[in-house]
Amino acid sequence: MQEATKRVHTHLLIDDPISAIREAEQYLLSYPDSKALRLALIKSLCLAGKEIEALEEWKTLSVEHEDLLQDRTALEMLAWGVLNKGETSNQLSIKINSLIGASMTRDAKAIPLILEGLRGTNSMVRALSVGLAAAYGDLPLQEELARLLKEETVWSVRLELIKAAGQLRMKETKQRLLEIISHPRTLAEEKVAAIVSIVNMYDSIEDKELASLVRSNRAGIRELACQIISHLNLHDKVSMILPLLSDAHPSVRISTLNTFALLRVKEIDGKHLMQKEQVTRLMNDHIPEVAITASWLAILHGDKRGERNLRKWILKGEEKYARLASGALAVSGKRGVALSKSMLKKSKNPYVQSTLALGLIGQREAIDLACMTIDKHFSITEKWMWDTTHNPLFRSLAPSKVSHVVQIPNYPSVVNQMTRIELLQILCIMGYKGAQQAVKGFLQADTWGPVGAAAATLLQEGDDEALDVVRALLEDPEEKVQIQAALILALLGGDKQAVSVLKEAYPNASREIKLHILEAIAKTKDEDAIAFLLERLNEPFQVLRVVAATAIIQCLYH
Repeated sequence: MQEATKRVHTHLLIDDPISAIREAEQYLLSYPDSKALRLALIKSLCLAGKEIEALEEWKTLSVEHEDLLQDRTALEMLAWGVLNKGETSNQLSIKINSLIGASMTRDAKAIPLILEGLRGTNSMVRALSVGLAAAYGDLPLQEELARLLKEETVWSVRLELIKAAGQLRMKETKQRLLEIISHPRTLAEEKVAAIVSIVNMYDSIEDKELASLVRSNRAGIRELACQIISHLNLHDKVSMILPLLSDAHPSVRISTLNTFALLRVKEIDGKHLMQKEQVTRLMNDHIPEVAITASWLAILHGDKRGERNLRKWILKGEEKYARLASGALAVSGKRGVALSKSMLKKSKNPYVQSTLALGLIGQREAIDLACMTIDKHFSITEKWMWDTTHNPLFRSLAPSKVSHVVQIPNYPSVVNQMTRIELLQILCIMGYKGAQQAVKGFLQADTWGPVGAAAATLLQEGDDEALDVVRALLEDPEEKVQIQAALILALLGGDKQAVSVLKEAYPNASREIKLHILEAIAKTKDEDAIAFLLERLNEPFQVLRVVAATAIIQCLYH
């Protein structure tokens, strides 16, 4: 019998699962009760992509040998069989879920699947695979990313490749990134991503190289020089970028001002910064973004001219610039508190008010008023987003302009919900008395689903105070509120208390909610849920089986 089992495994060793199945079935006629041989058959079926037959054989065997339900190796083998079959599916949703599921196991077995995704013909799968490859960072994946960065023609995939190159500090891609920054037809988002990626690669820089960047005839390269100086805290080099305050390109002027602010530059060449004419004249620049940034820098230095300018932009400026000015004031620290309080009362724009309120909360000033301001605007049905398009340092609440993307279903709704969740967390952390009612109102909305669908890419850690408020809603008499609260606790907090609520809700839930429930249980990494997840491997829908298999592996190796 041992010889028979060894022969089956020999076929698997040479990647011939079909012959292994044939051998196993033949030997089982002679040894029908052999546990080892039947496990070898299940493994062969899994590797051959015959997951249904493998699951049927598993059900029979686990009834006879209950100890298999505690056998981690056997459970992992079964789950990987489902994932491998999903990877070969022609249905995009199943293929994507299998790829995400395999990567979330943090197992080396996922690397070949990610490589296959990087080499695939579907741009959506390639873009997803790039993000997963960046999370793993193995050398074969880096080599494939470097190749793709040179050859990729689809913009959305190329953007992910640029970000991955910086995340992994792939210095061999530096020249390609410089070409992207320098190209006149490079889109703004792509250029910003390339600048950030290159900056992340620098630990130091020679004066000669920095000077060449500052003198470059490409605006993107000059921006890069500013970013490098701030990233490396090169206080002694700030005088090199002083001429860039007169640059013809507004984004370069903004980057220069940002660098002075981030490095807290007080004087240059023995003269106070706010006495430099190159700086002060920018407060009246014809480009509003530059004028607002210069005014913010003035506030940081206690210059009253900055306050006057921001007040003007908030109360009398175009709405998008009023929001930008409020974002600048919100990050002005203690020097901006008095003006923030004044503008909070005078401005009628809900987005400006909410942004200023966040700034006051950050400084622990007028907390009750700030929380009430944020709470009262939750009734706005318009979708929200965080806006940093005009200056990356200024984040303001804004009406959503987010477009749909193929990678994430209902992406504008996802961004809206995640923005609102962040604000709710702040209300909870501050101990706002209306926080629980605000959270309950959010959970009663019909649009929570998209957040669960995007949890793999948009996951945030919940703060304890916020999760305590949500946890109390597990006892709410309204079933929908219970389920939504359980999903948030599990997805954002990995809270095992939510598992029982999710299990109970599963049988009567829609297929979409079932997916979210399985994703949520996976996040809790609760070993006690494995038996429940094993039953889900018998679901008629392959996508549910794939997510359940992912959850099993995560619960096994948390």
